[in-house]
Amino acid sequence: MPAPVSIDEQLDHLLVGELPAVAVLVRRLRAVVRIAHPDLRERVYPGWHGLGFHHPRGGYVCALFPRDGGVNVGFEHGADLPDPHGRLLGEGRRMRDVRIEVDAGPDEEELVVEYLDLAVDWALDRAAGTRGR
Repeated sequence: MPAPVSIDEQLDHLLVGELPAVAVLVRRLRAVVRIAHPDLRERVYPGWHGLGFHHPRGGYVCALFPRDGGVNVGFEHGADLPDPHGRLLGEGRRMRDVRIEVDAGPDEEELVVEYLDLAVDWALDRAAGTRGR
């Protein structure tokens, strides 16, 4: 069987074996991200089991990771972001996640967009040299 070519096919392949509700949530959050920032480019990371988003100037910004019956929205420089809602999780030096459960409503989508906006702004500042590397 030939390897999947389109992002949609790659994402379908990535989500094989996930609970249907998790697959729906990944696709829903993907749509939220794409609407909020249509300039972001997508890339499926089979090894990380996630769908990454890259800004043309700011680089890698975040990814959607189906995990444990929900989705972790992982922000590449999450440790450097403001955390207005206290939702950034993680102990690493750089990466932080916002956990979204399958029963999430529109408020959670708005929360993802708020953190995404912060992450894109941070990435653009970093690319322009106005943030530390």
